[in-house]
Amino acid sequence: MTSPQRHHRPSPPARPHPRLHRRGPRRSRGGRGGFTLIEALIATALLGFSLVVMFGFHSQAVRSNRDARRMTACTYLAQAQVERLMSLPWTESTRHLDLTDTMSDPTTTADRWAFLEMPSGGAQPSPVNGADEATQRLGNPMYYVTWDVEDMDSDGTWLRLRVRCQYEDSAFNSWRGTTVSSYRFRD
Repeated sequence: MTSPQRHHRPSPPARPHPRLHRRGPRRSRGGRGGFTLIEALIATALLGFSLVVMFGFHSQAVRSNRDARRMTACTYLAQAQVERLMSLPWTESTRHLDLTDTMSDPTTTADRWAFLEMPSGGAQPSPVNGADEATQRLGNPMYYVTWDVEDMDSDGTWLRLRVRCQYEDSAFNSWRGTTVSSYRFRD
């Protein structure tokens, strides 16, 4: 006698505990995915904050660029005046008026941006633009170029030239500029 064959049924797969079962992303009622209102508000706030910071950096960069351009023009004007003073004739018998030491130094006062003695005796000279012109053709005249000559020995054989170019920074209500020094020996 043959024994009846047993049919073996596979057991159902083990189900994880309901609390441990991971489900996919939550869906809204209609079954469509999307952002909630709070997520959209947070994203908008982050975008707004980053734009404000970016515009702040941009305005600072514009201001720094303007200041650098002004300082470059000031340095150019001071160096150009030094070159002019170096090219003036100066011999043992004659000395150009611009190379005369008037024996006054207004920079010994508490104001470190006082105008130097030449060309106007320590008073404010006429302003020039970045091209060293008193016209507005190439920009607004806003730079003041002054210089000082100091005899370095009693024989008058060599001089110290100091040329200062300065401008008033209205954003900070202060003076800015540069001073270039050089020495010259008699021809």
